[in-house]
Amino acid sequence: MASFDFVESTSQAYRFVWNRRVDVVRFSAMVLVLKILFFVGFVAFDIQKEALRQGLLLLPIFFMEGWVIATLVIMALHAHETRRETRSSILPPAEDTARNIKASMIVYVLIKLTLSFVVGSAYHGQQTIPDAPPPDPSLQTFILAMMLIVFLIWAFRFLWIYIPVVMGKSVRTYLIRFRAYSDSFPLLGVWVLCFVPMMLFMILLSEFYGTVMGVLGVGDSSIVFETGMAVIQAFIDFVLSLVSSLAVAYGVYSVFNNENKKTDIW
Repeated sequence: MASFDFVESTSQAYRFVWNRRVDVVRFSAMVLVLKILFFVGFVAFDIQKEALRQGLLLLPIFFMEGWVIATLVIMALHAHETRRETRSSILPPAEDTARNIKASMIVYVLIKLTLSFVVGSAYHGQQTIPDAPPPDPSLQTFILAMMLIVFLIWAFRFLWIYIPVVMGKSVRTYLIRFRAYSDSFPLLGVWVLCFVPMMLFMILLSEFYGTVMGVLGVGDSSIVFETGMAVIQAFIDFVLSLVSSLAVAYGVYSVFNNENKKTDIW
């Protein structure tokens, strides 16, 4: 069973982003600016709710974002190893780093496109029958919902395949190490510890922005207000992807390093 301390991994990710904020900004500035421009464009062309079309339009951004995240992940792991003197390195040699980053970038793009397709298809299915009444609750519906939740928890590990790839590990090796059903729980713990603070920060930032716009007499249905919200959304989306990737990377590294840590709160 693959186990790691997801609280420690997440704290290491936040610490790396803060301590190396200059490098993070230097690597991320271009992709962040372009992502903001694309999100603003979605508002201008009124396609904020079309996830599939957004995913296709964001394809070049996904490539850039995947490269940036893979580069910062391998940078963070090398810095992590320099602080450890008791074990030998499990990372690939320097001559393989560029190849692994490119491979990780491609896997990252495929995952993003798959998510866009799934979300877009689900939303489109809801839009095709907007006036249909909700189904009556039944035991069969409950069982199907529970089976879907169980499957999604198991499949959650597939969202992070690009992390072992940048570490020079094969997808097969990663799935073997994370083969148990319970191996998804530390990954979910990392996601929650990254997602919740980011969403709270986004809510606070949005409330502050809405208050400022209200004082200026700008309504929440105006293009100016929606453009500002798109900027906030693009920024949070990128930071969340980066921090969660770093946190998972620290956890996956500890698993491949045979540390088998457990979270103290269990």
